[in-house]
Amino acid sequence: MGVNYRKPIAYIPPYNYCNRECGRCAIDKSRCLLYQTEMDERLHREIDGLGEPTAEEMVERIMVDARKALRMVEEQAREMGFDPGEDKRGAGELPSRKPGNDPIVEEATLLARGTAAFVRDHGGDFPEEMRVLRRSFLLVAPKLGRATMDAIDSLQEADAILQAQVAHRSLAEMASTFDGLRRRYPALADAMLDLLALIQRLRVGIERRWLSKPSDHLEPVTSSAWWGPLRDITPTLKHFRR
Repeated sequence: MGVNYRKPIAYIPPYNYCNRECGRCAIDKSRCLLYQTEMDERLHREIDGLGEPTAEEMVERIMVDARKALRMVEEQAREMGFDPGEDKRGAGELPSRKPGNDPIVEEATLLARGTAAFVRDHGGDFPEEMRVLRRSFLLVAPKLGRATMDAIDSLQEADAILQAQVAHRSLAEMASTFDGLRRRYPALADAMLDLLALIQRLRVGIERRWLSKPSDHLEPVTSSAWWGPLRDITPTLKHFRR
């Protein structure tokens, strides 16, 4: 099954589909709200003497950012004349979006634990590869957790697809890193086999469940830059902490 990555046609905040590789990103950072907010957070952590965030803090931050993104998408929809609550009123009272115990999220969590153990055992030997794995495995379960929440309109369905794309790209990076290590260091192959099998199963599941799903809010990515339209974030930056 081919991979069908897409990007938003109208502005959707990049929280949903960013993999946090700011150093390799070609977009204008002065117009990226995610980059600016994270730089503000990093500055204040340094001022407060808190140091680098823990893995748990990073996951929590991703989830908070995702909730902010949804609110911003709904605000944009209202500016465009679309009422996100209209479908809910027409269909009666619908439950709020809540994460469930989806099997794909449970598998992603299992992968995160297994990868964390591998990094713990071998991180000192392969620092560059471990850097890629650390960045990637932290994204998969939170993004799939978000993607599996019940969507009540087409914007939230697009949101889910974008979330799943981040997980898929992270899995592809993990697979490439593990394959490279396995070729260079055959003695580590047994420690990677179960993780590689789980990665492949998750990738296929994402492709079938999200990447092949149609959406009027998304269009195919035709270049290396997969961001959708950006916007002027100057008014938002005024609300940052002083």
